[in-house]
Amino acid sequence: MLKTIISKLPKPLRALAVRFDNSPIAAIEPLADFLQTRSAYVAQTSLYGYLKTRMGTSFRQYFEDDVFSRSIRIAAIKVFLSCLADLTIFAVGLVVADEETSIGPEEAAELACSCFDRAMRRTLDDTDYEHVPKDAVEDFRLRAARTDWYLAAEGENAFAGSARDLVMFAPVIDEFKERDGSIVANSIRFRWQDVRRQLRKRLDAKGVAVAWSEAPQLGDQP
Repeated sequence: MLKTIISKLPKPLRALAVRFDNSPIAAIEPLADFLQTRSAYVAQTSLYGYLKTRMGTSFRQYFEDDVFSRSIRIAAIKVFLSCLADLTIFAVGLVVADEETSIGPEEAAELACSCFDRAMRRTLDDTDYEHVPKDAVEDFRLRAARTDWYLAAEGENAFAGSARDLVMFAPVIDEFKERDGSIVANSIRFRWQDVRRQLRKRLDAKGVAVAWSEAPQLGDQP
């Protein structure tokens, strides 16, 4: 059963567990990798955990149905992108807030867009892109341009989108969404707590800022 379920998931969600390490994050690639893996982990555990709870003993039956499994796949991709957007904003907010960095708002927005693009391109299969909302990338660029970077890393300021979209995109009827909305949103907020703690502990904000200033062309590479 488990292998069947995994084979039907989009690429960023195929692993049922994420390998966590404690090495410092002091460059763009390690930061993008953290954003990718943790966003996938939170999206996966939140969405599939909710669906499994709601489906109960029918969980396996639903996942083996081709039509419904396709709707789950589409929802998973959208929730992943929402999680990636939130975590990217938070991460860059941490870099900006660090006293040893001097990244301004425009440069912060460029860094955020680069990390978001990298994580998205390296995790989605070609077939996944047909399910990516056409305005997903542009919406993130607009969000990055409008973000108050000095407040982005405070509390849960950056994480409203994923909590909202988990409820919105979950393939369940509207009645369940209304009934379960607050509980489901709280479940993803809870999962973000540990991710934020990990990132605060591992992030070398000065190292990331220096790496970005020395190699801005990274934003143009796949």
